Amino acid sequence: MHRSTFLKLISGASLGAFTLRGQWIFANPLPFVGAPSGLRPYLHLPRPDSIWVSWWSDADSQTFIDFGASPDALNTTVTGSVDVLGSNYHYHSAKLTNLTPNTYYYYRVRTENATSATFRFRSAPALGSTTSPFRALIIGDNQIVEKESTNDPYHRYEKLMERAVTKIRALHQNKPIEEIIDVVVMPGDQVDYGNNNQWRHLHFYCSRLISPNVPIMTSVGNHETYGDSGLNRYRRLFRYEEVDYNGIPGPDGDSYYSHQMANFVFVHTNSELGNSATQTQWIQSITNAAKSDSSVDWLISICHRPYQAEQYLGDISSWMRNTAMPILNQTDKHFLNIGAHHHIYHRGQVKDAPNYHIISGGSAWDQYWGQSGREADYDDVQKSINNWTWQLLVADPATQKAEVTCYAEAHCLLPANNRWIYNSKEVDRFHRIRGKAAPNTPSLTNSDTSPLSLPYTLNSSPYSTSTDELLNSVQYQVSTVPNFSSTNIDTVVDFENFYGDTGAPDYLPVDIHAGKDITQYELGASALPNGTYYARTRHRDRNATWSAWSLPYTFTITGSNAANPSLQIASPVLAPNTDILVQYEQGPGNAKDWIGLYKKGQIPGGPASTAWSYVSGPAGNLTLNTAGKLDVGAEYFLGFFENDAYSELSPRVPFYHGNRTNLSQSKDKYDQGEDVTINFSNADVAGNQLKLYRAGMTPGLDTPIAAYTLTSAQGSWPITALDKGYYFAVVQANSGNIKISDRLAFQLGERIATLTLPKTTYHHSEDILATFLNGPANPKDWLGVYRQGEEPGTGELLNYVYVDGRPAGDVTVVEDLPIGAYYLSLFTNDSYTEVSNRVSFNVEPQVFKLDSFTIQGTQASLLWATQAGVNYTLQKSADLKTWQDLSSYLGDGSQATLQHSLSHSDTRCFFRVVVKTP
Repeated sequence: MHRSTFLKLISGASLGAFTLRGQWIFANPLPFVGAPSGLRPYLHLPRPDSIWVSWWSDADSQTFIDFGASPDALNTTVTGSVDVLGSNYHYHSAKLTNLTPNTYYYYRVRTENATSATFRFRSAPALGSTTSPFRALIIGDNQIVEKESTNDPYHRYEKLMERAVTKIRALHQNKPIEEIIDVVVMPGDQVDYGNNNQWRHLHFYCSRLISPNVPIMTSVGNHETYGDSGLNRYRRLFRYEEVDYNGIPGPDGDSYYSHQMANFVFVHTNSELGNSATQTQWIQSITNAAKSDSSVDWLISICHRPYQAEQYLGDISSWMRNTAMPILNQTDKHFLNIGAHHHIYHRGQVKDAPNYHIISGGSAWDQYWGQSGREADYDDVQKSINNWTWQLLVADPATQKAEVTCYAEAHCLLPANNRWIYNSKEVDRFHRIRGKAAPNTPSLTNSDTSPLSLPYTLNSSPYSTSTDELLNSVQYQVSTVPNFSSTNIDTVVDFENFYGDTGAPDYLPVDIHAGKDITQYELGASALPNGTYYARTRHRDRNATWSAWSLPYTFTITGSNAANPSLQIASPVLAPNTDILVQYEQGPGNAKDWIGLYKKGQIPGGPASTAWSYVSGPAGNLTLNTAGKLDVGAEYFLGFFENDAYSELSPRVPFYHGNRTNLSQSKDKYDQGEDVTINFSNADVAGNQLKLYRAGMTPGLDTPIAAYTLTSAQGSWPITALDKGYYFAVVQANSGNIKISDRLAFQLGERIATLTLPKTTYHHSEDILATFLNGPANPKDWLGVYRQGEEPGTGELLNYVYVDGRPAGDVTVVEDLPIGAYYLSLFTNDSYTEVSNRVSFNVEPQVFKLDSFTIQGTQASLLWATQAGVNYTLQKSADLKTWQDLSSYLGDGSQATLQHSLSHSDTRCFFRVVVKTP
């Protein structure tokens, strides 16, 4: 589904209660004013004693800043430098030093040819200061560069910034913005493409309403790297390499850094580095220092790719989710994780830490419900709202409360002239007060002692607390073991859960938990097999604090048809001389049910098992002692057997006993026709095979392109005569399908994918069906349409559609293109890297005929059925050779009439209606 079409009405939209802290009221949009003209500088890197000031010029070579304590006493002049990034891209910057903390200064910037107005800023508060509230504007990502439409000609980000500034000032008696906000935090994708044009004319230009008065701090997103893969331009624009927290610098300079203001530490990470050991150690060092630092009360992390997302599933930072967040949450000072990348607002809570995570929302490329193909309602996300939003963070030392309020401004699917109608509507508010008492411990009030049948409802006691906090969430766990070391059910239910919307025409968010009593949880008819279970619950308040767990409630289920016994192990590869931990579930619960380990090919009941153990109840964990009992380089399987016999209760679990093979190569991109060499090491010499597949193929299901049997612990596999394509190699055990190495991906050639269209000419409003083959099969590969002569990343992207991670397929790409000449190309993984040929095509008007031509008196009238968006022109000629334009009409799909008043000179004339290409 592409960005201009929304056909899915999300489940739950029939609930009828579409409220977010009050009814949605559609008011007339606030007018857009824009920033005053003239040279407007940009502040960044605020410190208690210094700040950087930057601006652009076309060709000026001098850099001066005059500043002082009043607008009439700009007595200090600082001479800065100019960095020539290109023709018409002179970047001026200078550092103001010896400032007094939390003090207002006036300044102007000038070159030999231009002088700005006089501006005012407030220097950063002293480190650890708690003398006044601290406020930050969170806004991003904002990288869209094209204008929205002819009816709404302003940059989205520029308008979003103006809305934010207007609202914040209105909340504070219209004080100057520098008296309210300490810093602006932007979580990546400040530009769509990291070139000079977009940095100057998108990010700096559209920030100009606030940038002369309040410093802006940015993080790296994926779009910063497009056209600037080494972030060389980014490093030249910003001075983040100068800053650190507690003497712990970011090892990669501007790429990631930490920054203390007052009693806050902001940790700006770089999610584009993936699972970086160096960045991980830096996160640990920051956390260790903050734990015992009395000058720090709050820790905020920023990571462009988010912690979680309910649209475009899996397009998150697994490093942030699985590695960085557990480290940061070693201290309860870590209050908030800010993400972006998905162009929606989202807020959730980390399950086992008093911590929130958000996706800021921003105003970038359209994203909406039904667009991504795969969507899911996750326990750790409480709200997903498809609006362009921004957030205000306020920390009040008087109440020791940090609070974030989210405001919505627009929805991408509303008509352009009615899009910005929310006028800073509050759509979310959440807070954290460290040290506040937790809710009281609840209990499960169920008292049934006889066997139960499903469905069955677990009832929690009412929420209670010694504080003023309200109930936010209830967690339920059900297990077959009283210590809950393994669980059959583990779910969190929030008092509100915004997921999906009402669809056209209003696209209002839907609370699918509206009217839900979250202190009750129903075990469905097939939720659990027969057996004895333990259940417990706990309550979480709106301060993100959990109560203690309730005492377990024990119950027995009978008559269930849900039995599905299963075995699980942590990995299909068991390292040599280690025991194996087995998790079993939904067994029948016989006294002598057991788990046995056999070598591949053996038949249980014939040779004795290599290792075995009785289980304890229907579910649990056990450890099989296998050290010294298994052959290295051999395959085995685990079986779940019933009551001291050989009747198998569940599918077998195969595994490999041995070493994981390491794969490497000197590069991951090869020229077409070039030989490829794959190196391997740490291999078991046991007939394992190194196999080659095309991207999108599934090992074990698809036949490999080629295979190489390993005969030594280390070596290399030379591959010749490969066709161009995207490939990956993986080691599989013996002749089986167990993968015992990570995938090693590479490409051979450029523009590998093949893209075709069934024809080259389309009528206006006709859908275009494209076919692609041999794509790289990344999650966010996409097809994009550009005008002929324009280049991706710099030219206007007219329409696009993701291909859902497929290597090949058919996609309906676009509809409603204006008349003109275009090309279509396939791009990889949300970047502007083209991986296919370009396919050119034209959009022409449909053939139309006049319905009538009449003359009444001196009035000539032509009537016909128009097509929406087509520009028609009435022309007149006296000789059928030279035609004169008379009037124009933009079609809207209805009947149209063009008229012309005849004069005495029109003794012999001809009329026609033509379509003109813009």
